Amino acid sequence: MMKKLCTALLICLAASACSETTKVSDDLEESQTDSANPTGRLEREGSSPGEQPVRIGEGGPRFSACQGAGRVANLRGDEELAVLIAPFASAESKDSLTAGQFVHICSRSHDQQWMGVVYSPTPAEGEEAIDCGVSSPVRTKRNYDGPCKSGWVDSAYVKLVAG
Repeated sequence: MMKKLCTALLICLAASACSETTKVSDDLEESQTDSANPTGRLEREGSSPGEQPVRIGEGGPRFSACQGAGRVANLRGDEELAVLIAPFASAESKDSLTAGQFVHICSRSHDQQWMGVVYSPTPAEGEEAIDCGVSSPVRTKRNYDGPCKSGWVDSAYVKLVAG
């Protein structure tokens, strides 16, 4: 019995070692790095100092650029959810979301308290929502720079949804 179990375990280990892996590399070009900019990221025009961009493609090229979806929830009355420039409470607010607003969840902070989200501006009456371009895979992980808005929100105010 033990010999069969060990053999099965070895087969599983060998199969996983031989399986195809996908290396996801950052798309940061060497020409974009210098000693004056240790993060290697160029400041986006119109961005605030200290802004931490939302990253997409963190799941790799086989998954959607943003792997989750949610709706703003748990707000009281007319309260709105602040969208921040970075994943911490003292960060500057750049926008706000209303209860029920749909967001794409693209990344999380290390402590899981903050979600990096991408969201479409509320369309005017009779207009369709903008496609944010995060529902299909991207080649490499990178900062979101698409047509929609992005920022960081407290995860306690986002209810995960399917599809």
